[in-house]
Amino acid sequence: MKTFKALGAALGLILLAGSPGQADESRYVPWQGQAQAGDMPELVKTLRSLTDQAERSKAADPTFLEDLRNLANTYDIHAPVTLLYDDFRDGNFTRNPAWTVAAGTWGIDAGGGLAGLHSTVNKRSAAPVTSSGQDIISNVLIALLKQQTGQGTQDIQKSQAARDAYAMISTPVAIPNPFAIRLEIASRDQAGRFDFGPYLGQYGDTSYRITYVPSAANGLVLSRVTSQGTQLLGSSNGRISLEDDRSHVIDWKRDRSGKMTVALDGKRVIEVTDTKIRESFVGFLMINGGGNYWIRSVAVTGTKS
Repeated sequence: MKTFKALGAALGLILLAGSPGQADESRYVPWQGQAQAGDMPELVKTLRSLTDQAERSKAADPTFLEDLRNLANTYDIHAPVTLLYDDFRDGNFTRNPAWTVAAGTWGIDAGGGLAGLHSTVNKRSAAPVTSSGQDIISNVLIALLKQQTGQGTQDIQKSQAARDAYAMISTPVAIPNPFAIRLEIASRDQAGRFDFGPYLGQYGDTSYRITYVPSAANGLVLSRVTSQGTQLLGSSNGRISLEDDRSHVIDWKRDRSGKMTVALDGKRVIEVTDTKIRESFVGFLMINGGGNYWIRSVAVTGTKS
């Protein structure tokens, strides 16, 4: 927000300042006008309005006006937009947005302090968060997505035992490579695991994934999943316990340079840079790998390009 206000203030100085002496050193013709500072959408709108007004009255140098339009376009293109949001307060998960259950049981729990999208998988222990352990979930995911398209019946049969031990839900959404994901989650079991993240590919075999494992030495893990396997990119330091009858917020951000940060309840716990996945994502998934979880809300934001 400070950046946008600074941009507005700078724009105001550019438009209001300028003397004949200064004009000799610039390619712009001095022009007296007004500029207002505000949030980014309002600032871009004001900037375009001023530019159009100056063009109609021929009160500014055409090169300057073109530069202003390019500036407005730059900030408009990279303006953050909400790509996915659901707090499940409407009592359903089948529309607006539409979630698809590929395995297990998911439902809306509207009562109590842990209301939200609820999933329970009775499993005493989770697969270890290693390359081989993470690949178990990836293989199940691929088989389930193949089943949705009418393919891979044999794969489903082979993974039936593993499939019964997981609950998976997903929704299609176009997510650019730089993104911000906020997940509000509550847990009650001191075992199991929970995975979530954006995915791409015909069968979702490429993704970035955050895994929460309450019984692990490192409670939160960030991984890259591709057809070549799973690469652990970073993890939190020490055990993490969310089993306190409260909801907790996981903030996950990725910028254009591939830098990713993960914060738990406002405290940064993972910071890593990875540029192996450069494409945009096609959906968002959540997998209960053994536990009792409530998803209070999911929010994904990104940019227009």
